Amino acid sequence: MPLADPKRWLPVLLALLAGSIVLASYLQANPIRPLSDGLLQVAALLTAAGLLLGIINVLGVHLRRMWSRSTHWQYSGVLVIALVATFVLGVLPGGTSTVGGLAGDVFRYVYQPLAVSILALLTFFALRAAWHALQVRPGEASVILTVAVIFLLASGPWAEAIPGLGEILQWVRAYPVLGVARGLLLGIGIGALVASLRLLLGFDQPYLDR
Repeated sequence: MPLADPKRWLPVLLALLAGSIVLASYLQANPIRPLSDGLLQVAALLTAAGLLLGIINVLGVHLRRMWSRSTHWQYSGVLVIALVATFVLGVLPGGTSTVGGLAGDVFRYVYQPLAVSILALLTFFALRAAWHALQVRPGEASVILTVAVIFLLASGPWAEAIPGLGEILQWVRAYPVLGVARGLLLGIGIGALVASLRLLLGFDQPYLDR
């Protein structure tokens, strides 16, 4: 990295400095904790500003689609109306709470039913993907599908009528399944650590599109 080009090394230096300060603040009795909290607050403000710019961009794109009457412009109208209505309900007095108030009612009676409906539709897509997997690799897919069907059937209330089935499934969940889950979490943690180190050392520079 040439030192004559500050546009390249200055962002890397700032990222390394900020990341080191935040990382060091997790140590016990650290005097730089206020500085780290300030950096985190700045990051939160920048995230909020980026989210606001993203919302403005989404509104602009879909308003242009509505104005030009392009393909499926009606969906853009639904998105704009829902976005504006949710924003207005959120800024009204008593609407900022997601537990009660107007925003809470929107999440409870509109968002949650839609999310559950989409999750139910994903079941059919999963079955279709399982069918395609059986055609491509019948051996491995048959094992995965058989185990999934057994656990799905054993999770019903009728499984209690079979003696010993509940204990067997509990053992499988407590040892083989939990062991695999811990291995996956460990791999994810190591991958996140490596990615963080590459970011701190300047090997990866997403803030420069590199």
